Amino acid sequence: MSGKVNKEFWLGQLFTLLATVVGVYLAANSGFEKAIEFENLQHQRDVYHVQQSLLGEMQVNTERLQSWVDEFDKAPQSNSMSMQPDKYQLDTFFWNAAQEGSAIFEMPHQYVSGISAFYQRAEYLRSQLLSGNPFEAPKASEKLRQLTTETRIQLLKNIQQHITEQKQQLQKTGLI
Repeated sequence: MSGKVNKEFWLGQLFTLLATVVGVYLAANSGFEKAIEFENLQHQRDVYHVQQSLLGEMQVNTERLQSWVDEFDKAPQSNSMSMQPDKYQLDTFFWNAAQEGSAIFEMPHQYVSGISAFYQRAEYLRSQLLSGNPFEAPKASEKLRQLTTETRIQLLKNIQQHITEQKQQLQKTGLI
């Protein structure tokens, strides 16, 4: 009789051990999947905030460029000589910060290329506007006006739509 109890005892212990191992494995696997899913959602939220900040910076910069052009156009011959280059700078904090992180790679490439082209073109035209050259400065003013208009109508509108779609997806998950 003691042999029979001994077999039952060990068989029960074996099933308990197997159930524990399988349970721990399933719980760990499920927890790992949830952790990865949560990390992915947090990353998407961070990308959304970076892109939202970058859009805000771009909107401020287009307004700033427009005000410079308006100021220059009041008296084009005298303004380019009196405009101080240090006073007329674009904000690039978020653009520079975005380039250092991975969030920029989450943005569609056409938007990143468009933003990069905007900053390069705006800086070049700004330097021409402030050069004091009576022939180039008025041309730069007109090109800056055109750049800001095109950027607002095309690039910023599309980026805003992309960010709105991201926000809706994040709202579904409850992260925003």
